[in-house]
Amino acid sequence: MTFELGINYWPRRRAMYMWRELDLAEVRDELAHIADMGFDTVRLFALTQDFLPERERVDGAMISRLVDVARVAKDVGLAIVPTVVVINMSGRIWWPDWRTVRGVPDDLYGSPVIVRSLTLLANACASALAGDASIRAFDIANEIDDAQRPATRAAAREWTRAMAGAIRQASPGTPVRIGAHLPSLTTQNHMRVDDLAGVLDEDVMHAYPLYSQYARSFLDPELVPFACALTAGLSGKQRAPLMQEFGLCTAPPGSDGITITDDFLGHPRTQYLASEAEGAAYYEATVARLAASGAMGAYAWCYADYDARLFDRPPLDKAIRERTFGIVRADGTEKAAAQVFRTIRQRLVQGDVPTVLDVSADEYYSAPGEHFARLYGQWTSEHS
Repeated sequence: MTFELGINYWPRRRAMYMWRELDLAEVRDELAHIADMGFDTVRLFALTQDFLPERERVDGAMISRLVDVARVAKDVGLAIVPTVVVINMSGRIWWPDWRTVRGVPDDLYGSPVIVRSLTLLANACASALAGDASIRAFDIANEIDDAQRPATRAAAREWTRAMAGAIRQASPGTPVRIGAHLPSLTTQNHMRVDDLAGVLDEDVMHAYPLYSQYARSFLDPELVPFACALTAGLSGKQRAPLMQEFGLCTAPPGSDGITITDDFLGHPRTQYLASEAEGAAYYEATVARLAASGAMGAYAWCYADYDARLFDRPPLDKAIRERTFGIVRADGTEKAAAQVFRTIRQRLVQGDVPTVLDVSADEYYSAPGEHFARLYGQWTSEHS
């Protein structure tokens, strides 16, 4: 199986305002650039605020725009992964206005009208793109538990099952996944990997040393492959896992790495802006380790830094790190990391997924943080 190289995409001049301010010519140029750098797949995000402006009403114009962007991606030779529920994104929770009823936020997982609304959206996106061989997979949601944690495992399972069912009804045979992240490995967030694996077709993880208390440094190259291998073990499906998000933010060109205090979902947090040379070294080391540890692929976060004209708009007004996560600068020139992706496929050596889990999934989730730390200690002692 060929190792899949993907990238997460928002336009550098529009960011999360892509859909309401769509410039299709700009998107075409950027997606062509992505293909030229050697990527196979682009992950797109249907921001729920834009696509679902009212309860149980999907905006048909936005669906048409999604189809247009997917066609452009296909035209330049990219496979597409649409994420159909996007509330948590880039340091901000983008709640639709209609989520609140009489001043009280409704339950994302338990409210029948919210579940109907979101499944309607998922079905509409999948219906519009059904039958297109360029659709690599449908992604249900992006790190949805940060928006609201499910009250129970059962609530999380039923919500995931309802969303997957809506997609499969519209586009049977297309793989369905969900953007899970490190809290599904380190906390009792009720979005358990084994539960998700029982419903979905692929095992997916997002991991950033930048955000993890378990990482040995902001640029720890072992955290991401370990998280992928642990995901495979907890899944129990004996299938190769996908690292759907990983990456780092950078300091200005020519600058050394700097540590800053940044806003992280409303709380101050120490973050590191790496030098561009450090960024390239991190990507090269991490992708090689992912392939060697049996991952099916890796999707970088993200395509580009954002134009300074966006810095007075959420989330970039507060989340400084989010401004410079790209492998391309805001002016469209490439960072050193881009050259890594241009050449690394030729040097990848794929291995088998190692066995890292030494307890049952139930035992692991009785104390996920403790088990994660213990198993990661074993991993780093063997791989460093």
